[in-house]
Amino acid sequence: MTFCLTDINGAQFCPQKIKSYELTSDVSAVCDGLRLYFHSASAVGECAFVSAYNAGGELIFSGICDSQQATAGKDGCEYFIYARGSGAVLADNEAEPCEYNSPTAAQLWHSNARQFGFSCALPEIGTKSSYIVSKGTSCRGAVNDFVSAVYGANIYVTPAGELRAFEESAGVKELCDYPLCSLKYLINRGDVVSRADYKISSDEGYKYHLESTMAAAAGISRRKLYNLSSLPAWQRDVAAKKKISDSLLEYHCVEAEIAGECDLQLCDRVHVKSDMLNLDAQMAVCEIVRCENVNGAKTSVVLKEKTDGEIINYVDKQKI
Repeated sequence: MTFCLTDINGAQFCPQKIKSYELTSDVSAVCDGLRLYFHSASAVGECAFVSAYNAGGELIFSGICDSQQATAGKDGCEYFIYARGSGAVLADNEAEPCEYNSPTAAQLWHSNARQFGFSCALPEIGTKSSYIVSKGTSCRGAVNDFVSAVYGANIYVTPAGELRAFEESAGVKELCDYPLCSLKYLINRGDVVSRADYKISSDEGYKYHLESTMAAAAGISRRKLYNLSSLPAWQRDVAAKKKISDSLLEYHCVEAEIAGECDLQLCDRVHVKSDMLNLDAQMAVCEIVRCENVNGAKTSVVLKEKTDGEIINYVDKQKI
């Protein structure tokens, strides 16, 4: 992997003596994060932007520098750079509180992301209902909450500056085709929410219920209460379901360590099979960490099993 730093005056520097790097991507994160350590015999100016390219010369990271450290030595300086993907600017800026009537994803982009130079490649989705952006919501949250509620996926900014929604791959890759160093299977029952009870008005009880029959069948009983009275009607059921589905996403996870760089991308569908772990499932790539140091390059991947949770809904008739 190669890197290019751009300082506040527009001058570029491509470090040659890379000590180590770590590039982290996560479907639930605001943006990618890069940690870069390198040596330079000459001084490096104040860094503003960072780009990273894979072995094939493809731009895989474009971001803003948050932190820069330099330690002087006899033959130059040891540098550390921490940068976030360019989408971080959407999280750093607050959206204007607003109630949208029959909004579309493109309209939310136009109001909250266009001014930062990002182009729109979001799905053509919308709603006939209202959509509220509350005080304190970031520009990313304004767009992401809408797309997540209507489309069921988070948004991200590509290295080329396009605003997109995550999409699962059409094809399925085989994890066994990659040079695996280790494979870990995690079952996390402790954070699964089996039932979400919510209310749609402040002066009534939690009479609306969503329950995962899948979690109940696994012997998990964990109820959470949510006051969703501030949300428009169409968002309430979606928000409650998301509480359950997000917790189920952490239920079954696989952590795989792969030697060298690999072509796996976020949301790739992957078939994971291990007789030793009694595992045979199709999972989605939810986190990727690409790193290299004195021990060589490796790619760590977290895969999670997506499920609808077999959710049923009902209302307490006696509370109506």
